[in-house]
Amino acid sequence: MKKLIMSLMFMVLICIALPAMAQNSIESNKGSADQKPGGVKSLEKRIKQLEEAIDRNVESDKWYDRIQVSGLVEVEAGYSKFEDNNDPTADTDESDVDLATVELVVDAKIIKHVDGHVMFKYEQDDLFVDEGFITLVGTEAFPAYLIAGRQYIPFGYYDSHFVTDPNTLVLGETNQGAAVAGYRFGGGMVDLAVGAFNGEVDKAGEDNAIDSFVAAVTIQPLYFLMAGMSYTSNLSSSDSLSAAIEDIGVTELNDLVGGWSAFVTVEFLDRFKVIVEYVAAVDDFEAGELYDTTDTQKRKPTAWNIELGVMIIEDLELALRYGGSDDGADFLPESQYGAVVNWGFFKNTSLALEYLHDEFEETSLAVDQEADTFTAQLAVEF
Repeated sequence: MKKLIMSLMFMVLICIALPAMAQNSIESNKGSADQKPGGVKSLEKRIKQLEEAIDRNVESDKWYDRIQVSGLVEVEAGYSKFEDNNDPTADTDESDVDLATVELVVDAKIIKHVDGHVMFKYEQDDLFVDEGFITLVGTEAFPAYLIAGRQYIPFGYYDSHFVTDPNTLVLGETNQGAAVAGYRFGGGMVDLAVGAFNGEVDKAGEDNAIDSFVAAVTIQPLYFLMAGMSYTSNLSSSDSLSAAIEDIGVTELNDLVGGWSAFVTVEFLDRFKVIVEYVAAVDDFEAGELYDTTDTQKRKPTAWNIELGVMIIEDLELALRYGGSDDGADFLPESQYGAVVNWGFFKNTSLALEYLHDEFEETSLAVDQEADTFTAQLAVEF
């Protein structure tokens, strides 16, 4: 049944897209690619915003001329149906409408090669500093950079057309105080980055110190093709994974568990975009370190995400997702599929309508669950 639904969705997508494919030129697609509505903010989008702030030419010495303020407001309405096939009494139906996210970003141009960046964020009834760092950049002849402070380390890519985060982001996204140094060459086609940080999860018997590192390479040989790989020595310190470990009362691991990631994105026929990403642990978590302290098996979680998006007409996008995981228990769905429509009906204003179906299954932990979620998101950027 699942395969049939996915096949029908794909056929509908193609039938809608084919009559319009000849209407846009490659150049017009290049110009509008960054203005498509909807989507999770990927690492690439964060880097582009930072580059724009750094590249600003400011003639004035007045402090207020050196400040750039931007932001995001997201309001979401949702309905979810959860079914536990092992315990029907745990089945739930929930719906809500609320302020989901507020971001306020302040970029300060200090001098030509120095920029200060702060992002304040409101999410899940908490107000906090999500990012705060100083960036030092080199010259055209020596395109090196250093980012020091609280930041999203360059592990994973996490691009998405959807409102809901992909499994890859849930498994790997890491926000930490870190120092990341990088170098770009080939006119920006290749980016190499390395960094160090003190992870949220420590190795048993070790001091609380800077003991984790990250390395990444990203290439963009053509404007429509981007690919990359990254490695972190401490995947267990990702935001979601470290919280899951803490929730079961584990404070230290026998060994830190590293992770690796690979992605590729391709845009073609003027309006299609394919996103493929894979994130995986390099080693096993020992029994009882992840999901449940009574678990008798080692765990090696992996996650993947595949999306196909098409711009039906200007500012109207339809996308499909198929994702999943291994060793995800009830933390990551074993399979996930769905569709989203993103409509940019005013400038910097978009409406997204999303449906996702998740299936969680892990026999040894008696996990057999399903969830259907419908989400409507109204977002404004400024």
